[in-house]
Amino acid sequence: MDEQRWFESIYEQNADFLFRIGRRLLSPGEGEDMLLDAIQEVFVTAWSKRETLMQHPNVGGWLVEALKYRLRSAREKITRRGLRHAYSLDEEGSFAPADPKVSLERGMILEDHVDAIREVLGEENTNLFIAYVLEGYNVRDLAQQTGLSVDGVWMRIARIKKKLAQHPEIFYIFLILATGIDRLTT
Repeated sequence: MDEQRWFESIYEQNADFLFRIGRRLLSPGEGEDMLLDAIQEVFVTAWSKRETLMQHPNVGGWLVEALKYRLRSAREKITRRGLRHAYSLDEEGSFAPADPKVSLERGMILEDHVDAIREVLGEENTNLFIAYVLEGYNVRDLAQQTGLSVDGVWMRIARIKKKLAQHPEIFYIFLILATGIDRLTT
C-alpha cells in the first residue's frame, strides 16, 4: 500500500473516533476548536512519521495517545497564557493591542462590536482572526504564538471564515475594519 492510501485509510478509520474520544476528554469550558486543532495536529504528525507508523502494530492506539498529549499540551499552554496575562501590565478588558497596528478609530469600531464577534467566534478565535486580518501578523508568527503548526493556523482561520460566512453582519464589520471601506460605492 502506498503512503497516500495508507494515510487516507487511517484518517477515514480514526477521525470520527478521535473526535468522539476527544469530546469526552474536554473539560467544561473548552471548545471544540481546541479539539479540532488537536486532531488536526495529530494527523499532521502522523503524516510526518508515516514511515515509522506504517510498521506500527497499533496505529489507532498511537493516534489516541497523541491526541491525549496534544490536548494536555493545549491546556498547559492556555494555563501559561492565563498566568502571563494575569501578571501583565495590560489593562484587562481593553481591546487596544500592545503593538498599535490597528488605528484608534478602527479599534473603537471593533470594540463596539467585540462582544457580538466573540459570541460568534469565541475568545481565542476572535483574537487569532484579529491578529491575522487587522494587525497583519503572518501565519508563522501566529503558529509560534499559539503553539499550532502553520497548517493548523491556516485550518483554524478557514474554520473562522466558515463561521463568519454564517453571520454576514459580523463579516461586514471585519470587512470594514480590514479594508477601511465603510460603505459600498458604485
